[in-house]
Amino acid sequence: MSAAGQEKKAPGDDIAFAPELEAVEALKAVKAGHANDVDIAAQILANNIDIVGNESWSLEEDKSLMRKVDWRLIPILFVCATLSGLDKSAISAAAIYDLKKDLNLVGQEYSWVGSAPFFGGLAFMGPSAYCLQKFPPVTYFAFNVLCWGILEMCMAACTNFGGLFVCRFLLGGFEALLIPAVTLVVAMWYKPSEQPQRNAIILNVVAPIFNGLVAWAVGYHKGTFAPWKIIFLTLGAFTILWSLVVFFFLPNNPLEAKWLSEREKYMLIQRKAIDNTGLESKSFKIEQIWEALLDIKTWLIWFAIIALQVPNGGLTTFNTLIISGLGFDAEKTALLAMPPGAMSTISGIVLSYIAATTRRYRTLIVAVAVLLPLVGAIICYTLPRTNLAGQLIGLYILYTYWAPYVTLVSIYQANIAGHTKKVFLFAWFYVSWATGNIIGPQTFLAYQAPAYTGGTIAMIVCYVVAIICILTYGLLCHRSNQSRAGEISENRGDMDWLDLTDKQNTSFKYTT
Repeated sequence: MSAAGQEKKAPGDDIAFAPELEAVEALKAVKAGHANDVDIAAQILANNIDIVGNESWSLEEDKSLMRKVDWRLIPILFVCATLSGLDKSAISAAAIYDLKKDLNLVGQEYSWVGSAPFFGGLAFMGPSAYCLQKFPPVTYFAFNVLCWGILEMCMAACTNFGGLFVCRFLLGGFEALLIPAVTLVVAMWYKPSEQPQRNAIILNVVAPIFNGLVAWAVGYHKGTFAPWKIIFLTLGAFTILWSLVVFFFLPNNPLEAKWLSEREKYMLIQRKAIDNTGLESKSFKIEQIWEALLDIKTWLIWFAIIALQVPNGGLTTFNTLIISGLGFDAEKTALLAMPPGAMSTISGIVLSYIAATTRRYRTLIVAVAVLLPLVGAIICYTLPRTNLAGQLIGLYILYTYWAPYVTLVSIYQANIAGHTKKVFLFAWFYVSWATGNIIGPQTFLAYQAPAYTGGTIAMIVCYVVAIICILTYGLLCHRSNQSRAGEISENRGDMDWLDLTDKQNTSFKYTT
């Protein structure tokens, strides 16, 4: 396995991989790890060494395989992430159609409704992470998507704060699996250099665009049935149908993908050899969890995610109220709430493509990118409310906060090895994501409407904290690489395919 994270090439530029060495190393790992300690990919390679031992493939064949994988996986995961965003942000569209009035929401009750899904996420995350490790992940994930849709439709039947809070609490509980599941799937199928672009597309923020379109279309409904109920029923029904797509078309791992040939499955397994992070293991290892909790890098990422998600929680719940507070009616508010989704998604894709060009400066790139939403928050804070154009520009710039977050995901994806550690940390980082989103709506105080000065100040502080945490994390990873430089280049063989963590495997090199 390439310790430095570089692809191995046979003589000639048209050869992508010469995998016979990896199969031999996998066999060594199986023997040394006594089966239970070995990644499932190593077991498959070792059992089929005679089949794959002498095969290599061209760069064109490699690209063709990944295009095939992309078209199978990315659209399904993209829609799942979009529906999750729509389910949460639909509350802001409903708010401009008398939801607060019809349900008699007073004081901070609307803020608590905004935070409710993330309380549910915190409550469900532990059991969900356990189930993700112990059961077929896609089957369990599809069941969760089905529950999203049912609960979304149930919100149309709510008549008071209590009912709406409970529905959104349970909604968030079942959606808790989304980010850990997507992160795990991407880490399982793609190399570190390929993960940022996929993350940016999958973990999109186009929900405000569709949310705005739905809210705008509903505005033309003239019947007696409440428009905000139509929003919940429409999104819920589509989500229920999509859960069937997830169940029947998303494979649990490359080895179970019926649309892949045996050769293609082995190619995918071999490709994972270069990043030392493995594919999957069903062995639960408590020592990997303790290692994660005692590592300062874990907590730097944890607080960086909180800092980047406080603005997300606030803006997801209050973006339409902020815009309508500038004096726009419901239909214009719905349309003006659409550009933030484009800003978030486009900035995320651009930054991820930039970050994918290097594994040495990704943390620096992310930290610099945080400066852009920081500028947006400062504009909103300093300009008078009468400057409508300036306030909208500042708000739209604010939505570029998603780009550093989604690129940060690709960094810790590439820097975590050991299956138990990956599952645990992907779930643990969801806890920080949920915590930030819980805090966010609470910084928007009802008595400060429509300016919500407290929310703007909170965003400014959080962006500064995020920059400090991300830069410190990158520095620690860089120092770790320097301290084990000799071992990275020397330690090869049976350690490569064992289910080891990034700390245990001395040939592991961190993305900085």
